[in-house]
Amino acid sequence: MLGAIPHTFGGIEFLLYPDGTAFAPALNSLFIADVHLGKSAHFRAFGIPTPRGIHEHAMTSLHTAISRHAKAQIVFLGDLFHNLQNKETEDLHELISTYSDSEFHLVVGNHDIDLPDWQELEIHSKLELDGLVCLHEPPGSNFSANIAFDRELIAERHPNKHLLCGHLHPGALLRGKGRGRVRMKAFYFSDGIGVLPAFGPFTGAHALQEEGQYFGIAEGQVLRLF
Repeated sequence: MLGAIPHTFGGIEFLLYPDGTAFAPALNSLFIADVHLGKSAHFRAFGIPTPRGIHEHAMTSLHTAISRHAKAQIVFLGDLFHNLQNKETEDLHELISTYSDSEFHLVVGNHDIDLPDWQELEIHSKLELDGLVCLHEPPGSNFSANIAFDRELIAERHPNKHLLCGHLHPGALLRGKGRGRVRMKAFYFSDGIGVLPAFGPFTGAHALQEEGQYFGIAEGQVLRLF
């Protein structure tokens, strides 16, 4: 895919894509975080007008991402669903059923409260792949206190491991001259932890107050920032 760039994390090379996914060739695994499928239908059920095109865009993006690595292992890093199952989430079942050569895994997130019983989707509280620990929430994460994670807690719970997570919807805020500002989704990597941007189109981006390497997403490109 045009615009993907390589980045090595925990001794594993990843290809970072502009749709927010990351592929590890050595693991033959594609990682996707925070799709929040069914969110637009969930909002409409509560009387909040939400364009149906949001869901269609999400499904098209998922198909494109998965088809790039049609025989890979697909790892959803939590919040694949948004609360209760609905007609939109059934579209995902149809989609993954067409990829019989792929394995699909879900590391359960805080919004995955109504999990379907699909034989094509294996459920985990965490998933470890060759020293890479896949989680949804980074240890110590606390949105209300604006805490992304706790490095001491990470070292205590997962010594000598590298964590790949979702949940934080990381972004970057770039300031230009005057009051010019640009907010974008971003990949985040630091010692021992990496966080993928939210894949879903109906999600935001949060500028983390953490030092590390950021890769912003803008106009179909992944950009090394700071």
